[in-house]
Amino acid sequence: MNKQKLLIGFLLLVAVSSGFLLYPRVEQYFYRQQMEKENIETLHKITSKDVVTKTVSESIQASVLKPVIPEKAYLEVPFFCQAPMTNDASWDIHHASCEEAAVLQAVYYDTGVKQADLAIVDKTLQDMIAWQEKHFGVHKDIHADTIKMLMVGFFGYEPDEIMIMRNASIYDIKQQIASGFPVIAPTYGRMLKNPFYKQPGPEYHMVTVIGYTEDRIITNDVGTKRGKDFSYPLEIFKASMDREGADALVIRPKRTLQKQ
Repeated sequence: MNKQKLLIGFLLLVAVSSGFLLYPRVEQYFYRQQMEKENIETLHKITSKDVVTKTVSESIQASVLKPVIPEKAYLEVPFFCQAPMTNDASWDIHHASCEEAAVLQAVYYDTGVKQADLAIVDKTLQDMIAWQEKHFGVHKDIHADTIKMLMVGFFGYEPDEIMIMRNASIYDIKQQIASGFPVIAPTYGRMLKNPFYKQPGPEYHMVTVIGYTEDRIITNDVGTKRGKDFSYPLEIFKASMDREGADALVIRPKRTLQKQ
């Protein structure tokens, strides 16, 4: 009888211990499912009418003449992960390449690239890293003013073509998206609670904002291979930006205006 009780007690102990070990994984699984569901529901709200297809010059004029922004807007910006090959070797090289990848997505959109060639993306990101090591002495996390220097020095933009929105608000971001410009935005990655990040997630982290609905910001989040069209609640996204100073960047090219 005592042996039977001991066996039952042992089995109960094993069951309880297994439950404690499995619970975080089960909880994480359902959280991922919920996030994916929210992403899908957000994209379902975007219709063809919400996709911004203005030319750059029209967008510039619209941003000046039409301060009232639509409820929803979306830009078709090519996506790639900051580790383009998404394997361990790529992550070893590009574990800190979120700024470069977020910038390159915006540059691709500006220059009309529809589909990213991952081999070219990988080479370009490495060239951007090498440029920083040459001119800054090191490759590290960089913020708005230094990112602008990179965009001017590496891609050849004029300084007045790269706008820094100091302490950007959600309205500021929406206005730029509705006008046809992706926004390169800083975040404190751990506040975003993206379950597809390598946990516990990045601290300083750059994303490319490509759209919005009435209650969510839509990003191309380079921090995960599942980052295309990844959306976050407005208040969470704003808080994560504020934690990192909220200085966001936008490419405002003047070449189309010069042709007129």
